[in-house]
Amino acid sequence: MTYFPTNAKLPNAVFFDWDGTIVDSYQLLSDAHDYTLTTLGMPILEKDGFREYFGKERMFILSDMYKDKKEKAIEIFQASVSKNSHVIKPISGAKEALAFLRQKGVTLGVVTNKRRTAVEKEHVCTRLNDYLPIVVTAGEAKQDKPSAEPLLLAIEKSGLDIEKDEIWYVGDTGIDLQCARNTQCKSVFIKGHIDTKKLLTEYTPYISFDNYALFREFLVAI
Repeated sequence: MTYFPTNAKLPNAVFFDWDGTIVDSYQLLSDAHDYTLTTLGMPILEKDGFREYFGKERMFILSDMYKDKKEKAIEIFQASVSKNSHVIKPISGAKEALAFLRQKGVTLGVVTNKRRTAVEKEHVCTRLNDYLPIVVTAGEAKQDKPSAEPLLLAIEKSGLDIEKDEIWYVGDTGIDLQCARNTQCKSVFIKGHIDTKKLLTEYTPYISFDNYALFREFLVAI
């Protein structure tokens, strides 16, 4: 699945999605939903049932999963995630890729549909805050992803006056790839928990990679 263009050059800026792209939070989020469902007296998801929700917009997940119990579910779910966020770790090889890009003077940041309080806590727990100084989270732009607005806000915060095709946006879901497309930046796809073949066919990202070790090798080569 890994695909790297032959004529690529290092970008001036790279922005990353958070969950499933930089940090491996799938199990944390799945467990938090199971806990919330149990607390509300609702049946938990089937094995790997969270896969169909992972990467979708937060309010869609809450509305679809909890229906009229959504407001109470938000409180329970957020408390569970906050309590257990210390278990989140960076995806293998991500920190090394970030370190290389930072060494080359590439501007780095995060654009996510996750709440700022959660991201800031996880940022510190994973010790990634020094690598990703620019952060745009849910509700800070006029619209969340897949709208272009959050990524445009991140670019504005960076102070860069460059062409959009000199900027990469890295993600693991269709929402991320669509956000990059809407912004006219180059989309970079990392294999995660989503049906990869379907996404690659639909969005044809500029770069796709199976793991960060391969991505870093490519960055070094160019």
